[in-house]
Amino acid sequence: MNLDLGTTMNDFLKYYFAVILVSVTLGGCSGGGDDGTATPPAAMPAVNAGDDQNVIEDEVVSLRAAASGFTGNPSITYNWSRVDGPFMIFTDSSVANPQFVAPDVASEQQVSLEVTASDGTTTVTDTLVVTIAPGDESPLTNATFNGELSGADYWDTEPKILSAGMGFDNIIGVNEITEGAALEAGGAWYGSVVCTSDQEPSDSNRTSMATADGVRNVSKGHADFDDGLPIVFSWPVATETADVSDFQFMLNTGEVVFPNSVTLLPNWELNERNTIVVFGDFGNRGKPSESDAVYPVRLDIVEDATPLTLIGPGGLEFSAVGLIWASPDTTGYGAGPVLVGAKLNVVETVPSGEGGLPLLEQNIGAMPNDEISLYGEAADFRLRVLTTGGFSPNGITGLHPDDYDDFFRIHARGEDGESVLLENAGQDYAVDGGTLRVLGLSDLGQAVDEENGVFYDDCYSEDRDNYIDIILSGDLDAARSVTHVEIPSLAGDYQAFYNPGGPGPEPFEGIRYTEPGPADLEPVIIAIDDPMRVSRSIQR
Repeated sequence: MNLDLGTTMNDFLKYYFAVILVSVTLGGCSGGGDDGTATPPAAMPAVNAGDDQNVIEDEVVSLRAAASGFTGNPSITYNWSRVDGPFMIFTDSSVANPQFVAPDVASEQQVSLEVTASDGTTTVTDTLVVTIAPGDESPLTNATFNGELSGADYWDTEPKILSAGMGFDNIIGVNEITEGAALEAGGAWYGSVVCTSDQEPSDSNRTSMATADGVRNVSKGHADFDDGLPIVFSWPVATETADVSDFQFMLNTGEVVFPNSVTLLPNWELNERNTIVVFGDFGNRGKPSESDAVYPVRLDIVEDATPLTLIGPGGLEFSAVGLIWASPDTTGYGAGPVLVGAKLNVVETVPSGEGGLPLLEQNIGAMPNDEISLYGEAADFRLRVLTTGGFSPNGITGLHPDDYDDFFRIHARGEDGESVLLENAGQDYAVDGGTLRVLGLSDLGQAVDEENGVFYDDCYSEDRDNYIDIILSGDLDAARSVTHVEIPSLAGDYQAFYNPGGPGPEPFEGIRYTEPGPADLEPVIIAIDDPMRVSRSIQR
């Protein structure tokens, strides 16, 4: 047998080096463990921004970043930023899981977002894309958010937020209007209501709930068993700029939230429009004194793609971005509605700005409800009061034009400087400058008309907005003597007002409803020489 020693030695060396190479490789993977098991290489730091998303404008978008690979349990800091696309704002860009409201878009658009995660030494990034599609807004929504104003009242020389407290909980965006649904949602139900006209009561005669479909027809956004919160400004709103993304709330828990929807109703008439109503998850029915109560304590008007704008004296446009409302204890389950404005004007022959949307005027059954329609040539002065919420005697039934004596009294300066109380409608009162008489209330519903089925009963149809007009007749100088308007509330023989969500005439047992409003005294602005109103054409 012949051996080639050269070939044998070469084969041996190849085998030897192969064994050495495998041993070194395995040794490097074992991490030096005594048992010889392999340990995977350490993961590199990374952050995952989450999957791309497809949403509809005005939806609340939730983000969730996850960091990995940082060793030693370090404290990780996050920062989110917009790289490209339409403007939006995070609830908090320095947390792993912020939210933002998808901005309004005319056509499908993409917003690119980037998140960074850092342990102070190593910083990593990731991106995602949110595709935003236009919403299918109703013609009614488009009509109310068109920016038009006509004789709209402003209430102060300065633009400000007058109120923004949570009104009521959980009754907006229900599936159906029935007694069972009212009980389930914690609403009220007036089952035994009977109309004097023998007509069938409407849903609004029975409850203050609203369906999800109904909300979609009149708002930007959606509602799903949501809470209601009116935001009252001192100046009318340029409604074409109003979006869900304008309103950032901080709850008493520290959580930051945006509304799910925003609507102009019921403050839709062209001479109103300084109250925006938002629906969302703002809290619960706890009283501020209770440890488990949740409610908003601060509202910030924040920048978005179309910054919220207010219209003031002479048509002055003011960006509301940066306005703040703050209160530690404003919730309908702590106290009911109050007044935030009162203004006395001379009555016009043809009241400006009444109504303005024919579809609503024809279908809500409350129009015409202005001072001339109810009181004719006898009406000389309109004392309009502005409220924090829709006023109702119990949260369901409407206020009647002949209810002045039960809910209000006007303070005026007497001839000798003493205070004169105008307590009863239909009575002449001698005041400084002459005589005044209260005729009744307007901006509610139609004048009583039994032949056409309009009665002042529990089926009375009224517009239930944040405005109530007290109509007076008398002397011009006497009108200048008016100083205050008062809601005595439950004092004496007076009645209190409630927000929607109040108990109604037949409350369910065991359900907490909104509280009655307290006694309130509001100074009256005499706007006889300057009516403090503004008009504006349609903007889109």
